[in-house]
Amino acid sequence: MDSKEVSLLKKALERQKKARRQAEMILEEKSRKLYETASQLKETNARLENLLSEKTSELEGVFINIVDPYVVMDINGNVIRMNAAAKELLGYDHNEEVFNLTQLVHPDYLEYTQKSFKQLYEVGTLKNYRAKIYVKDKTERFVQVNSSLIYDKDRNPIAAQGIIRDITGEMEAEEQIRASQNRLSTLISNLQTGVLLENEDRKISLTNQIFCDLFQIPVSPDQLKGADCSNAAEDSKHHFTDPEGFVKRIEKILKSKKLVLSDELEMKDGRILERDYIPIFSDGKYKGHLWTYQDVTLRKNYKKNIEAQKEKYWSIIANMNLGLIEVDNDDVIQLVNQSFCKMSGFSEKELLGQKASEILKVHEKNLIEQKGKERLKGKSDSYEVKVVTKSGQTNHWLLSGAPRYDETGKVVGSIGIHLDITAQKNLELQKEVLLTELEASNRGLQEYAHIVSHDLKSPLRSISTLATWLHDDYIEQLDETGVYNLQMMQEKVEGMDKLIDGILKYSSIKSETLEKKPVDLNQVVHDIREIIFIPEHVSVIIMDPLPTLQADATKMHQLFQNLISNAVINIDKSEGIVSIGVAEKKDNWEFYVRDNGIGIPKEYHEKIFKIFQSIGSEERSTGIGLSIVKKIVDLYQGEIWLESKVGEGTTFYFTLKK
Repeated sequence: MDSKEVSLLKKALERQKKARRQAEMILEEKSRKLYETASQLKETNARLENLLSEKTSELEGVFINIVDPYVVMDINGNVIRMNAAAKELLGYDHNEEVFNLTQLVHPDYLEYTQKSFKQLYEVGTLKNYRAKIYVKDKTERFVQVNSSLIYDKDRNPIAAQGIIRDITGEMEAEEQIRASQNRLSTLISNLQTGVLLENEDRKISLTNQIFCDLFQIPVSPDQLKGADCSNAAEDSKHHFTDPEGFVKRIEKILKSKKLVLSDELEMKDGRILERDYIPIFSDGKYKGHLWTYQDVTLRKNYKKNIEAQKEKYWSIIANMNLGLIEVDNDDVIQLVNQSFCKMSGFSEKELLGQKASEILKVHEKNLIEQKGKERLKGKSDSYEVKVVTKSGQTNHWLLSGAPRYDETGKVVGSIGIHLDITAQKNLELQKEVLLTELEASNRGLQEYAHIVSHDLKSPLRSISTLATWLHDDYIEQLDETGVYNLQMMQEKVEGMDKLIDGILKYSSIKSETLEKKPVDLNQVVHDIREIIFIPEHVSVIIMDPLPTLQADATKMHQLFQNLISNAVINIDKSEGIVSIGVAEKKDNWEFYVRDNGIGIPKEYHEKIFKIFQSIGSEERSTGIGLSIVKKIVDLYQGEIWLESKVGEGTTFYFTLKK
């Protein structure tokens, strides 16, 4: 509705309201006059009674026998007589109270009532007057009135009589019918299906825009109402790939007048329509028919594509190494591929139509039943089962199951993909045996390492003691070379002792022995500075506050002690600095230990992390320290690397996972 129509509607409503106010003022004025002329009314009533006396007996007979509400009023609308039916309908009794019929009329019908009264006075009769009124209890009712004037002997109107019929039920029914028609019209207009309703004479009663669009009809549905469809088939046959077949089919359908569903029509532009014909009968008489047309091109093409894809991949599925089986909701086998037959030992003929749970002997029957119930709920999952094949051999299968749906999305069964993992399971069993044996071997080696270290350290301690005795007993007889040799002997013994301790530490680093508790790395570095020898010219500085980690305290101590000790002993500057810092990353902590020592040549950057590998002239180095560092970093899923320049210093970087 445009703005102009809205404006006109507003003006019409204002005029209606103004007329209603005028009518109310008129009624109020009339009421006032009526009360002022009460005495005149009494005289008029007396006169009317005298004038009507001649017809009394005749009218009384008619009055008594009228079943419908009957009312007599004076020229001004005041009720002067009414029967029992009228009293029951209106709730008033003229013998007990004075009331005017115009006072009962609903405000929306006042203007119409005034025109109707005017017609009654001018013509003498009023037929099918319909209005809404208020009865005495303020209930709204719809009434229909047929009335006529009563004249005196001089043909002057002195009163009016009328029969009132309560049509409230009829009006409500009509309103419901109109609402239903509107809903039906709206529904048909918005359907995605073309609709054409024809009466028994092939005239269009109803259609919608979709129908017009399907057949490229350049007019609106309203303009088609009443159009003759006798030649419609001939006029529209050019749209179809088989024009004559289209016409003959319509003629056959109309002649038989029987229900036809899902007629498929191919159009020249490539579209595919689906047509239904529904004949309409009332009391056995043919009243017309309904055509419905739906564009199913996408659905048909989709179905064709699905079939093509199914055909394309079925040969692959049939010959793949994975066993495929489909069952319905009753566990009856619907389909198997060749691989499944090979895995189970049964032929396709032996499997189809059989219950899977009966022909296939599965150890985990309760599990299969549970998974079957879950399929009905639309769940998919994978699990392992042990199956006895036709030959009696027990194999291990990995089964991936999923629900199978029909076109409506309803679960109609399940589909299973099976992989024979018997060989893998056997390997796993062998692996478990090997792991058990390896664990026993490792325990034995660990015990052996402790025994060997003890046996090795015992003679070392003896050698150290003998060297000490020789030094103490023969210090005066020994020259400088002899004293030097004894000192060298002690250093070698000390180096050998460190090497044995390093080997034990390296061999004992395992993930299963790691403890997890809060470890303050600041305290760890502080403790290391108190324990190890740090020359006076070297400073060990924490550059950034170090985090507290959930880690093994001993391993963290070994990690930082080896790096700090390595840095301290390789500083050749008069003022040495070892700095320790950290940077927080998304998934880990990145630490560094930096020194200003001798530096490490590029060719040794990878070699130094291997056990027993060391560089430089420091003979006390065992070549195990950085190997221990690397192993600990690996345990915490980190990485370690270094940057170094010969003569300037080295920075070791390493990460520890959060």
